Amino acid sequence: MFFCSRRVVASICISVGLSLLCGAAAAAEPSPGGSPQRVTPGGGLFSIEFPAAPTCDANADEPSCHYVYPTEGWVLSASLSKVTSSEPPAKSLQKYLDTSAEDGSFRISRQEATRVGDLPALDYRFESTDESAYGAVGRLVLIGTRIVAIEVGGETLPSEEAIQRFMNTFRLEGQPGKSEAVASSAPEPQPIPEPSAAPGPTQPTAAPQPAQASSASIQSEPPPSSITARMQASLLKPGKLQYQSIQEKLPGAGMPWSFSVGTAKRIIQRKRDKKRDALIIIETGRTQAGTFEHRFWLDAKTLLPYRWTSRSPGASTRLEVIDGFLRAEGKGAGAVKFNQHLGDTPLLFPGAPLELALSTLPLAPGFTGSVRVLDPEGMAAGKPFSTWRVSVPFAGPVTGLARLKKDVTSYKVELLESTGEKELEKAPRKIILWIESEARRVLQVETEAPMSRGGIRSVQTIQAQR
Repeated sequence: MFFCSRRVVASICISVGLSLLCGAAAAAEPSPGGSPQRVTPGGGLFSIEFPAAPTCDANADEPSCHYVYPTEGWVLSASLSKVTSSEPPAKSLQKYLDTSAEDGSFRISRQEATRVGDLPALDYRFESTDESAYGAVGRLVLIGTRIVAIEVGGETLPSEEAIQRFMNTFRLEGQPGKSEAVASSAPEPQPIPEPSAAPGPTQPTAAPQPAQASSASIQSEPPPSSITARMQASLLKPGKLQYQSIQEKLPGAGMPWSFSVGTAKRIIQRKRDKKRDALIIIETGRTQAGTFEHRFWLDAKTLLPYRWTSRSPGASTRLEVIDGFLRAEGKGAGAVKFNQHLGDTPLLFPGAPLELALSTLPLAPGFTGSVRVLDPEGMAAGKPFSTWRVSVPFAGPVTGLARLKKDVTSYKVELLESTGEKELEKAPRKIILWIESEARRVLQVETEAPMSRGGIRSVQTIQAQR
């Protein structure tokens, strides 16, 4: 069994000062010393690609390979072990994970059942149970009576994108008719409860849900024009969509605290607008500053927004996209005038248009892509949009969403801002959407942004019970 436990990699830890930290800000991904190398540690059963030539152990019973990044000390590993009993797949994976955590003095801080192609799998995150910062992020894949363990770790972890990219290079070998096995078109998984110290949605054990294939491969990230072309406008239906309550949490030096920010109501209407078939999203509500109203006009075929008007106490704004130009005029607080050519790349607007458009994508575990989103705060600095990476790390029944008492089969959609700036990539802005699978309602939204004085400002938007 090759896990990156303290005991197994003690010699590596001494030489490069290695330990694994889960929950810290992700470090930027350095360039490895060499070219990518695909290896087959399982005697032809599977292969995986390392950033450069790994060190391999040809043990007949438990073959393994690992690679240590020369600058950051991250360990990337893959190993093969035998299942010692004939238990159901979920129990075999759970037993292996529990044993590995105990042997390495770890606590399982997170786990999600999934599938890799037709194979049952289990994603996990380890944290140390002692004063060490040692931890790990990994995936277990069951192939018949063998378990493949794929793991990444380090005192600071690579970006989530880099971790998933390595794990998803796993490929099943030696079986005719089997294509590359990646978690991109798998059935919705049988989730396992996720331990958490803080209240929030949990993923209870439940029967697998019907498969919903994704047209996106996680091997390559589609450009923004590609992902927006897959929005399914037919899933966005007119009507009163939801009531929402909003809470804000501001972790600082002391304990996190929260308070109610306001409430909002969304309505979707279908109308003709200047010879265009349009969907209009009307969002009204009240905050501590007073009442507000946002109106968004979306093309009914593409779901791309082309106009936005906003009214709030002491301020009003109007934005339009016309012939590739973004034009904006704001009055009152935050007054702005803007007219810039954006080109042909689709641009989504933040808030309701972004959330609702993403809910219509052909989502499935492993779905990835990127979108370009309007950034009103950046217009004054000549940076009117930001790019966000989209991924679906989980799909299945979840307990506690939108304060509902019943399990809701949902997709978890994550967005990470991609700035291209090393310092900002360490703690990017992040958005998590929980989308009901069947009705495609956005049940809960969590946004996180690092603060200049330290800590993370987070806002949680929850659909009120109806």
